[in-house]
Amino acid sequence: MATPSLSEWLALSEDERARRLAAFDAYAGEGEDLLEQIADRFREEFGRLPDVAIDGPGIYHGGSWVIGVTHPFIFDRRLLPARYLGVEVRAGPRLPLPPEFEGQTYPAYVWSPPNFERFVDRCAAEIRVRLGDPNMTREAMLHALIGRPFDEHLSNCRRWVKEGVIPAFE
Repeated sequence: MATPSLSEWLALSEDERARRLAAFDAYAGEGEDLLEQIADRFREEFGRLPDVAIDGPGIYHGGSWVIGVTHPFIFDRRLLPARYLGVEVRAGPRLPLPPEFEGQTYPAYVWSPPNFERFVDRCAAEIRVRLGDPNMTREAMLHALIGRPFDEHLSNCRRWVKEGVIPAFE
């Protein structure tokens, strides 16, 4: 299957983009020119966010194309989409991590909900200042740092514990 042009890609539905993207052999470079153009558009749209570095496109575990983004630990991840023009956006904080997240050894899950809760409880004032919202609630801070509602993250983590993906944290 030939790689579509960017204009052809833009005309596709999200489902069709996902289907075609999954068919690319990223390790062989299939779709790389298209992904470069998509990443350039992403940079134009989201590169204005303070302290955000957009890497990529890149290849994630298993060989799928992604757009990589790094940001400070205190950052509102709600400002970034999970997908952009069909491509997964893999966002993560730059090192060093706060003490609540550092120094953990396997099998600890560094992104476990209690780590986020301890960090927010310790740094609420700093988070409010950095995110520019003096009235930000604890729930909103957790949502911003995680990029999705805390209850959703907690539910996912509990499911992953049951599935044996991550170790118990409660």
